[in-house]
Amino acid sequence: EQIRKVNFLLHEDTVIFNDNGDPLSGYDIIAWDWSGPKWTFRVIGSSTWPPVQLDINKTKIRWHGEDNQVPESVCSSNCLEGHQRVVVGFYHCCFECVPCGAGTFLNKS
Repeated sequence: EQIRKVNFLLHEDTVIFNDNGDPLSGYDIIAWDWSGPKWTFRVIGSSTWPPVQLDINKTKIRWHGEDNQVPESVCSSNCLEGHQRVVVGFYHCCFECVPCGAGTFLNKS
């Protein structure tokens, strides 16, 4: 709630927020690079409005995995046979595996 009352200067531009907490101007999407002796960043995209628009240049993203591959995003691994997913928290991809109840069967369809 306090962010709605804040305004500040950033790179010679004034940043002001509306009643929803959204900035009144667009912003750059940056990627930090910690590979050298000092931290650097590069602009990989931008967000502007109105209308709402998000542009990201995927070729500017350097992933820190093998061969610059996009990492797999998985909250939870698959359940073993005889177990079922029980969602934990807000995101449906995050779950715990619990044993199936007695007298139930696995439906793979």
